[in-house]
Amino acid sequence: MLTVSSIEQPDVTKHVIEIVRNSLSYAFHNQGDRLPEHLIPTHPALADSLACFVSLSDHGGLRGCVGTTVPNGRLDNNISWYAHEAAFHDPRFDPIRSEEFAKLNTTVSVMSKPLQMVANSEAELIEQLIPGRDGLMIQYGQLNGVFLPCMWREFSEPTAFLHALKEKAGWPPHGWTAAMRALVFQTYRIEGALAN
Repeated sequence: MLTVSSIEQPDVTKHVIEIVRNSLSYAFHNQGDRLPEHLIPTHPALADSLACFVSLSDHGGLRGCVGTTVPNGRLDNNISWYAHEAAFHDPRFDPIRSEEFAKLNTTVSVMSKPLQMVANSEAELIEQLIPGRDGLMIQYGQLNGVFLPCMWREFSEPTAFLHALKEKAGWPPHGWTAAMRALVFQTYRIEGALAN
């Protein structure tokens, strides 16, 4: 099982960055194709089925961020898949060009298992949030939203954090009903430059 101590190991961190680097490099040299699964470097610490997000940035800011809240297969394979998605399929950005590769940094956020929060009101939910640590998933019918813990940098107050997430999900700005669900999670972050 993946723990904070295993993610913090230098060889695991290096390995995660290598997966992102290899996934993008392969695409640039193979007409945009994905890195085949048998070529994804494996590591025992990355064998668990865990959800993740992969962000790519340059000196100008975010260039792509794609991931999932649902674990699906080995973490090392997920990192490769979402690195490719972030580089070439994030609809908010133009696909990354090969000449940008050397300037890119990556952040891989590996999610802990989400835990259902018990809250009968928005105020109760806000009381339970721990700024800087908690990520939050909200669900109300077909309207869903996710904020990773890094979003606390933009919304330092729990009320602002929740209201911004509700707006992102298309929810009404105020109120809480029994049909609304909230799940809290933490992330393990691995950051590094893609250039060797």
